[in-house]
Amino acid sequence: MEKIFLIHNETAYTYQKLLLNLNSKEYETPYLYVKDNHPYDVFLAIVHSLLFDYPIEVLDGDFSEKEISELGINVNALTSKTKMKERLNFQKLDEIMQRVKDIENWQLTLYTSGTTGRPKKMSHTFHTLTRNVKIHKKFDNDIWAFAYNPTHMAGLQVFFQAFLNQNTLIYIFDESMKKVPALIEEFQITHISSTATFYRNVLPYLHGNTYAMVKRVTFGGEKFDLLLEDKLKAVFPNAKMINIYASTEAGSLFTAQHDTFEISLEHQQWVKITAQQELCIHHSLLGHSESLSLVNDWFHTGDLVEMVDDTHFKFQSRQSDMINVGGYKVNPLEVENILMQVPGVIDILVKSKKNSVTGELLVADVIKSQEIDEREFKKELKQYASIHLQEWKVPRIIKFVDELPSTRTGKKVRK
Repeated sequence: MEKIFLIHNETAYTYQKLLLNLNSKEYETPYLYVKDNHPYDVFLAIVHSLLFDYPIEVLDGDFSEKEISELGINVNALTSKTKMKERLNFQKLDEIMQRVKDIENWQLTLYTSGTTGRPKKMSHTFHTLTRNVKIHKKFDNDIWAFAYNPTHMAGLQVFFQAFLNQNTLIYIFDESMKKVPALIEEFQITHISSTATFYRNVLPYLHGNTYAMVKRVTFGGEKFDLLLEDKLKAVFPNAKMINIYASTEAGSLFTAQHDTFEISLEHQQWVKITAQQELCIHHSLLGHSESLSLVNDWFHTGDLVEMVDDTHFKFQSRQSDMINVGGYKVNPLEVENILMQVPGVIDILVKSKKNSVTGELLVADVIKSQEIDEREFKKELKQYASIHLQEWKVPRIIKFVDELPSTRTGKKVRK
């Protein structure tokens, strides 16, 4: 039986098909722009550019023509292609994996999500994209649930971990949450990597069941949620929970169990925390970007952290997420973590609203269990917040919603 590379919308793409498609591709293209981000087409193009060592710019398939033009790219250039000078005929996957090891100067360019302004153009080498990828025979039978946008950094991290170990990927990023439990069972998924928001949304459909086959659950893209971790442990009793800090600028840098990240020995001289508690990364650990703003060779990430000791830190919030309520700085993640402890809350988003008296006030959009009465639950939430939070951190407005807005990378949108 041929080994499956990818399952997407009930279609199976084998590694043999990938091999054939790589061999038959006659042109190289400077841009990767796939409408709807069809994962097989995205992965095929990335692997082809890697094997034949030509640079490629990866654009989100959901970008509009206007957004592409604003990036300084001529829309007509998206369809340009060049006849390949070199053609290779790979007979086995091992030949591909061997060739990948010899690639040194390949360059893949991504764009940041643009949640804090115009997207930045970031170029990475194979090394910076895969610095934390582990390759070993013990990973041969891993089966990955793919729950990220394939054109963004987090998706590429999962893709390379699976691909370089010749694993199977089960694409669940745009699947209905209701289908996820059945997909885990049907394909005996062993590894899942996604945002905390994804896990909160899928948890009601997993609740009450256990999935012993899942060996690893990875968090990325948002602040780690200890309460959510406990809930997931009940569903995935045999899974190791891993927290990853990654960014489009630097790729994957830090890992943690629970919420405390470790700065490895090899990276300690290239990481620092300012007096304002902002995490900074030296340019030597970053991809290349002409538009990236550096201060004396250091990139200020905008992430506020708490130092535990000289080599460990906890993520607190994005600097841009902090809300000023009457002169008091409020971390919306702190408020969310408190209110998530109230039974019946599925997910929550705390954001700001302009106010003539306090400058800003807090608004909480809440997804609740369907059977709960809204009026009584609103009272319960405000009472719980009043007990566990300082007065200025209590949301003045609570709204019940069916879903929360998110970026293309699956992160919550607060603005």
